[in-house]
Amino acid sequence: MREVLLVRALGGDDRDAEALQSRGVPIVEDPYLTVAACTDDTAVARARHCLEQIATDAGWLVVTSQAALRALTELVGADDLRASIATGRDRGIKVATVGAATAAALSDLGAVDIVVPPLSTAAALERLLGDLPPARVIAPQGSQAMKGLASGLGGRGWQIDEQVVYETATVRHRPTSADRLAAGEFAAVVFRSPTALRAVTTFVPQLPDGTLAVCGGPTTAAEAERLAIGTVVVSPAPTAEAVADTVVSILA
Repeated sequence: MREVLLVRALGGDDRDAEALQSRGVPIVEDPYLTVAACTDDTAVARARHCLEQIATDAGWLVVTSQAALRALTELVGADDLRASIATGRDRGIKVATVGAATAAALSDLGAVDIVVPPLSTAAALERLLGDLPPARVIAPQGSQAMKGLASGLGGRGWQIDEQVVYETATVRHRPTSADRLAAGEFAAVVFRSPTALRAVTTFVPQLPDGTLAVCGGPTTAAEAERLAIGTVVVSPAPTAEAVADTVVSILA
């Protein structure tokens, strides 16, 4: 069986490797991206602003990735973040995220009654919130996060305060797997985000025939089609198990 390439992010995490290996799929993991807390002069001030809004003004805290929580922890400290969430919880702030892993991380920090849409995507979260009364949202996020909340909810009376607290960037040096990818040695590549797609196409503009692009959701798949990267397969759900089952199905 040919190997499957998992496009990784230095400083990120996911469960795809475990899910694929448990199904007997040989994998290669290689970082094409870096994820790290912002280091510019106003990064700490933005993080402090997030904590202030959580504690005092925001009606909702929306976190779409664990990377945002790790960045806030690095910039202001876990104790301060936990204290702000506790204060916000006591005054009734609502909390939402897009996946079970991030929900668990928020719970560890003291958040309760966390809203998670049935489908773990930002678009599903936007639809869920759009059916609720408008409110003020504080949303710590990454430098390449999509602006779906602001564009989708802003016109409905929601006030979206998006603060960039971490940076996602393409690695500077060519990944060791890029030449193998270009040569067609992989059966498939798993893409978890449009950012991952853009990072790969920096080094390999198009997948060779016989190598499939397996996307974790429709937003990533749309970017793959826009980039004309090659044959695209979309997982029916973004969970690691669903993506792994999709890979197994196409390999069979």
